[in-house]
Amino acid sequence: MSDHALLLAQAREYDARGDVYNAVKLYKRCIKLAPEVVEAYVQLAEIYKKRAEWKPALHYAKKALSLDASLADTWWTLGITAVALGKERLAKSVWSKFGPSNPRDALISLQLNHSGIFELIWAKPLDPARAQITSIPHPDSDRHFLDIVVFDRQVIGYNVAKRRRYPVHAELGIQQRSLYFTFSCWLESPTKKDIQTLERLCVEAHLGFEIWSKSARVQKQVYNDKLQEFYSGDLFQKEDENLVVAIAARQEAHVEQVLRAWTIITLRQYYALERH
Repeated sequence: MSDHALLLAQAREYDARGDVYNAVKLYKRCIKLAPEVVEAYVQLAEIYKKRAEWKPALHYAKKALSLDASLADTWWTLGITAVALGKERLAKSVWSKFGPSNPRDALISLQLNHSGIFELIWAKPLDPARAQITSIPHPDSDRHFLDIVVFDRQVIGYNVAKRRRYPVHAELGIQQRSLYFTFSCWLESPTKKDIQTLERLCVEAHLGFEIWSKSARVQKQVYNDKLQEFYSGDLFQKEDENLVVAIAARQEAHVEQVLRAWTIITLRQYYALERH
């Protein structure tokens, strides 16, 4: 086995074990020994993309494609990095090489990683690499309702809701923050109709709404060779149980206004309103 082939094999092993530091070192050493070896550039572009280090990802993707223009996945990596760096003309050129992207009214699920766990949220694709968050993510995620984020093309699982399977993609980083803050509060013994009323009031006021009680959105990471399916469970809790809900708004006063209207309509109470 040649020196560069041995380096590649060792780099793959480190990469597979999650030792990115040593994998990167060996891929770069391989490039110095054999600059014509495409795989090293491809793998470096992929590693830097997953780490949201966009400039080196763009550099190595371009290098790989200069040696082999048939690499569809690397073209996609180039497109994602171009979007993340605001290089719209380059991104548009890349997307033109592929078929139609997800329609703007489609729904996908994104995986957010934080605090040693991952969270599944909902989002609407804006183009092949960007999506707008429609859920209210956990405060530890540093993401908010209507943030625009970059996501990876690869499907890493499926989120099953109302008997439909929605693809799960890895979220790669924030592109544009929304002006919404995250609030939460407890509802005292709401019925299903009470919850639907609060959701309607939030929608009418252009606020985000989500039930956080007994939520299955935040889960421990599970590694498996097969694609995982995740189930959110029942949307509504048993009646006569207190319930925690999240509301996304630009100002706390908007949340209080909606909650006051809800108490008048339903004769229910809320408590422990908190801004995160």
